[in-house]
Amino acid sequence: MKLKDIMVREVVTVSPEESTASAARRMREKSVGCLVVILDKAIKGIVTDRDLLACLGESHDPRDCKISTHMSRPVIVERPEEELLRAAEIMAERRIKRLPVVERGELVGLVSFSDISRIMAEQAQAYGSMWASVTRLIRAENLRHRSTKPSSAPAP
Repeated sequence: MKLKDIMVREVVTVSPEESTASAARRMREKSVGCLVVILDKAIKGIVTDRDLLACLGESHDPRDCKISTHMSRPVIVERPEEELLRAAEIMAERRIKRLPVVERGELVGLVSFSDISRIMAEQAQAYGSMWASVTRLIRAENLRHRSTKPSSAPAP
């Protein structure tokens, strides 16, 4: 499975010059946990709910604090054609929870570690169900084979 198969295509973005208060409102309105920071179609950073809390934790006024001050960078990005497992490895190695997906230099989607975890759990469950069915079929076939096999016991 590839990132293009599971990525969220409607990515919520923010300008580096916007205030953290504005970004927090947008996160709440859109029910998202992160915003990709874009300037002239280029990804400049990513800001999460934790990054916004840093502004408050440092006793800054969120109306005066710019996103560029608290965004994470550099941003690790991937292609839509990247395999899901490879993306999961990258995210684990880099300790990131969100991965912007870029094609020809433009943001086209976003994948979160929870998206990948959910898909992998669903696949594992599907494989588990499939193997349980195969095991039942093999057992049934073995029983059928034993019951139709002539006895090898010597005749009296």
